[in-house]
Amino acid sequence: MTEKIFTLADIANRLNQEYWQDHRNGQGLPALFFVTDQQAIPHPEKIISELSQEAAVIFRDYDHPSRAALCAELARLCRKKNIPFLVAGDIALAEKLGASGVHLPEIMMMQADDIRRDYPHWIITAACHDLNSVRKAGNLPIDAALIAPIFPTHSHAETLTGEQKTLGLRGVQAMVKASSLPLYGLGGISSMNGRELIGSGLVGLAAIRGFK
Repeated sequence: MTEKIFTLADIANRLNQEYWQDHRNGQGLPALFFVTDQQAIPHPEKIISELSQEAAVIFRDYDHPSRAALCAELARLCRKKNIPFLVAGDIALAEKLGASGVHLPEIMMMQADDIRRDYPHWIITAACHDLNSVRKAGNLPIDAALIAPIFPTHSHAETLTGEQKTLGLRGVQAMVKASSLPLYGLGGISSMNGRELIGSGLVGLAAIRGFK
């Protein structure tokens, strides 16, 4: 019998279903985030065009020379597909484009109280890289945190050489146990290694290159 081939979306949806079976106090968060990075994925519109309704987009590309214009174009594509579009690290740009919310780098997490007050209906996510940041996020009006890096990733080349440790399954489980927030796994996740995370307690996955 041929083994079933799982896509990244399949794994993310499985995690999402498992999470909400155990946490019945709310639903509505996407199962899968596509995080943009023009250097890694020069044509993000192709990825967006193939995303399912369970997915969402986080526009990162902090250093893009035409960041606002690219952000506006991708926001338009997401509206057309009726999927959430979050802007990373720029509240004013998110407001201008009518985004679904914002993604906060770890250093911006403490702005969550003000953002929630001013934009009560936004989705607010944050980046976390250790137990302390996950606990801090849990005390803020944040909807979910993206924990990273799970596996070795080109986005952090030092993880490929072993100079920086990755979280791995044990690290993920420790963060899930310590957090009151839904957590997404990010960093080096593909349709192959993502299966290791099934049953980990994550609410879903986030990826850049994993959609290739």
